[in-house]
Amino acid sequence: MDNVFGYPDAVWRRFVSPERAGGLDGHDVVRVRARSPAASFVLELSFAAGPVPRARFRALGCPVTIAVGAWLAERLETQGLRALRELDAPAIRAALEIPDERAHCAFMGEDAIRALEAELKSRVA
Repeated sequence: MDNVFGYPDAVWRRFVSPERAGGLDGHDVVRVRARSPAASFVLELSFAAGPVPRARFRALGCPVTIAVGAWLAERLETQGLRALRELDAPAIRAALEIPDERAHCAFMGEDAIRALEAELKSRVA
């Protein structure tokens, strides 16, 4: 598939071949959703910490939304809970080279991460 709209390569690769797409089930799974107020986009993250972290995403939106979900799921699965401290909109934008006009997608990703953090804390308390 040709990148006729000129998306950054990091975005386009994850859009064309999104790894970790889908959801997770089980008693140990935390599922959160975030929405973009700038568009009708939705990002859902599913995460199971366990000894071997598992993460998946579902996204409804543009290629950047899908890339953000894929990138976050990748980070969560490869770095586990320590990734939470490092993930925010500027880090997402830098990693995926997200332009200003799509910054709302990175902020939606940050919202999903903060919701995941809050849900994990509430389960421990």
